[in-house]
Amino acid sequence: MKNKPQVRLLTIAAAVAMIVGTTSCASLFNAGRACHCTHEGQCGVGAAVVAHQPVERDSAADDSLLHALLDLSKYELKSMLPEAPKPMVWKDDTISETREELLERVKTTNSRIMPRDVTMDNSENAIYLYYNENADGTAGPLHLRIQYYADDPLKFYEVVFLIDGFEYRFKPVNIERGKGKGRLIWEHSDDVLKVENKDLLYALSHCHWAEMTLLATNGINHRKELTEDQIEDFYHVLQLYRLAGGEIK
Repeated sequence: MKNKPQVRLLTIAAAVAMIVGTTSCASLFNAGRACHCTHEGQCGVGAAVVAHQPVERDSAADDSLLHALLDLSKYELKSMLPEAPKPMVWKDDTISETREELLERVKTTNSRIMPRDVTMDNSENAIYLYYNENADGTAGPLHLRIQYYADDPLKFYEVVFLIDGFEYRFKPVNIERGKGKGRLIWEHSDDVLKVENKDLLYALSHCHWAEMTLLATNGINHRKELTEDQIEDFYHVLQLYRLAGGEIK
């Protein structure tokens, strides 16, 4: 209890000293730390301050930093953000493979160029590109064929593709349906690709991941993730088609 008046007097003295400018916060309360004051004895409460030495400022360096920060403010925020992913669109990209290299990845059946591991059998689930070669070696129209075989009839009327996170839609025109063995049924579409399908075609043949959903009239849709081999088949048939002079019109 006897020490309280002394502590109070010391605090008041320190406050008065700071007000009149004879000392600083650093010299009073930060004993042992770096100090910019010149005084007798160690920095701390009770030291006799002789003079106050202001911190020297490197005005040239500070101004340079200030100008650099101001320059940064000239850029718009959107220019400093990474570009958001966008859906793929058709590009007339350069074909790096030779015709011979591409032919090794497909098969030719009755002048029809198509993937090696598919057939046009109605009892097979598949999705692929194909085209017929003309007598002079040029390419006929490019087709997208979708084959569905199961015991649940769909009567699909549209196909929704989700390709690398973006949606593409395709509405088949030439759709056929029939009955297979037992309770099984088959449905397939076989359509020539048009100009409005070019973005879908490019995306299917250049993507990393894709799935398709067959929209059914009964509301029970069929969804399937495409395999890496199917995506590569799209690419190989498309590039062969282009090398043969084929164009999407």
